[in-house]
Amino acid sequence: MTEQQIKSAEKAPIAAKARPLRKKLAVPAKSYRRSVRLSEKMHLKPEVAPQPVRKGTKPTTADIAKEFYSRLEDISKQLSLLTVGQLPPSSSPIAIPTDKPAKGKAANEVVVGSFESDKTLSGEPPLYPISDSREKEICQLLFAPTLAVPKPKDLRARLRDNLSARIPIHHYVYSLLKPVVDANVLEGNFCITEEVGNICPTLTPCVERALMINNVNVGTESMQQHVLDAFLMGIIGTAQDHLAINIKIDRNAAESSMTLPQCRPDYLLTMGGQLVFKGEEKKGGNIRHIAQELTDKMIPGSVGKAGKLDYLLGYATSGSQVLFECIYNNHAMLECSNILDLMKLPDRVTMVITLVNVVRIAYAQMLAKGE
Repeated sequence: MTEQQIKSAEKAPIAAKARPLRKKLAVPAKSYRRSVRLSEKMHLKPEVAPQPVRKGTKPTTADIAKEFYSRLEDISKQLSLLTVGQLPPSSSPIAIPTDKPAKGKAANEVVVGSFESDKTLSGEPPLYPISDSREKEICQLLFAPTLAVPKPKDLRARLRDNLSARIPIHHYVYSLLKPVVDANVLEGNFCITEEVGNICPTLTPCVERALMINNVNVGTESMQQHVLDAFLMGIIGTAQDHLAINIKIDRNAAESSMTLPQCRPDYLLTMGGQLVFKGEEKKGGNIRHIAQELTDKMIPGSVGKAGKLDYLLGYATSGSQVLFECIYNNHAMLECSNILDLMKLPDRVTMVITLVNVVRIAYAQMLAKGE
């Protein structure tokens, strides 16, 4: 047999077996072979049941947003039922009267409304009384000169006198001072901005920064000067903006009215070219020894009866400690305060009050000198 006949004989049994099936199914040979291949393919691969799709436990962004706005709406409804910020019926806003009353207002009538407006930025009436800025009137009254120049022996008491105008501070700051500051001192020198309606856009934040400043007694001597400047610039810097007299403030600078040519005070305040207040500052050490430098740098005979001023006010610092001094009778010194510790809130309040009274007394000295 030839090779071709052998191959035909081998295929004959398969064709014989397939012929009856093809007849029984009554399908074309081509379709039959395709169906066989598909059935074999399906039988070879085991059937796998589809796995259920698990939903994630993490909420979607849309769900979070929906819940947030829902809670926000609930809070708004609850707040609307409260009387937050409203004063009792007996209370009324207090403001310093101005020389020129607002149009259509009586001279003694309190003007309510910020910059002639009685609405907030949203257009709704405010829940608290607000007032025009009274900074000019308040500061002119606050830094007004004393009626007379105190004697050196009276300075300790005069530097702690209640101020001629109360400084407006926010309720939050006032509430921090209330537990630790004497009630007469607190109520006699400060008021709450939200209650009285007096807005001082410069004075209030400067005083609050001095009362709340951090980093006291931390860092280098330069860092300590930065902390002290919160008080000096906050009080004396504000007075500089509102008093008619020429006021200059400087640090480590030459000064010719009372200071030796080769010496420079750490801090100096002049009025009309005359030194009226100076300071010596150190990071540490005995504060009374540091205070001696106040006189070491001065021209002999520059204060006293024959001098340019009856006395010169000054201060010395050692870290967070501050001591106020009076230089009189040709460089004799008299302590006119206790040693204050600026790490303590009550002493910070005393520092603010003392600096305001220093400006007032120095101003009175300059006016007396001009007479």
